[in-house]
Amino acid sequence: MLDTGFINRLEQAGPVARNWRTGTLGVDFFAPGDMVYLTEQMVVCYLLRDTTKRHQNRNRLEVRAGAGWLLPPDMRIECGYETAGGRIGITLPEETLREVLPEGVQSPAISHQQLDDPVIQQMVMNIYEASLTDDAYSALYRDTMTLALAAHLFRAYGRLEDPAASSRDPRIKRVMDYIEDHLADPLSLDELAGVAAMSRYHFAKTFKDHTNMPPHRYVAERRIERAKRLLAGSNLPASEIAFQVGYGSQSNFSATFRRLTGVTPIGYRTALA
Repeated sequence: MLDTGFINRLEQAGPVARNWRTGTLGVDFFAPGDMVYLTEQMVVCYLLRDTTKRHQNRNRLEVRAGAGWLLPPDMRIECGYETAGGRIGITLPEETLREVLPEGVQSPAISHQQLDDPVIQQMVMNIYEASLTDDAYSALYRDTMTLALAAHLFRAYGRLEDPAASSRDPRIKRVMDYIEDHLADPLSLDELAGVAAMSRYHFAKTFKDHTNMPPHRYVAERRIERAKRLLAGSNLPASEIAFQVGYGSQSNFSATFRRLTGVTPIGYRTALA
């Protein structure tokens, strides 16, 4: 949640619109009513007032001031607000997103999700402060912080897959493909090392060298990414989704989902409704 003192400052300062090379910042306020929101680029936004949000399915969601969302490009959101509200948003153009990617790496998919990320909150506050003046130092800081925000989004919410890295060792690529095909199954280190035809120790070390994470963390992230797609694109209950992505209990699934995304599976689905 955004800092209350910062939110009060935004309320007092009123609407703001700033554009620079690597991004756009806007603070605006809106009246109650229905709204259609189209995203052409990546957006990080936070609400500035407590409000009641009404989704297309007529479900109502009480939203607290300071709640944040990550909105990927090409989204259409239709909802209504029963009370007046305000928001601060930072838009990241495609050029900025490409600028922070290693050469030869495709832009990873990032899903629509609620944010509870203190790193992003601090970056938003810093970018806002730097947008209030137009001196050379502030412009440099603004660009640097916007690029850092884009890099953080990819690191924390996307999966960077370097084709060159995986191709350097076809055994790791074979394991990655195996994991995708067996996310619903129990996956042990012994089993994955066997797929790679390596000892457990050398497999774990080699896998981390190629993916920047240990095998168990990679498997958990791939399971949660598949769960996100099922939550967004199906009406399956969370208990069934937990089973389909390899969790024997819904409580374990919910705990892992919250640890990796900041929200529960039900909270994630409600935010998308």
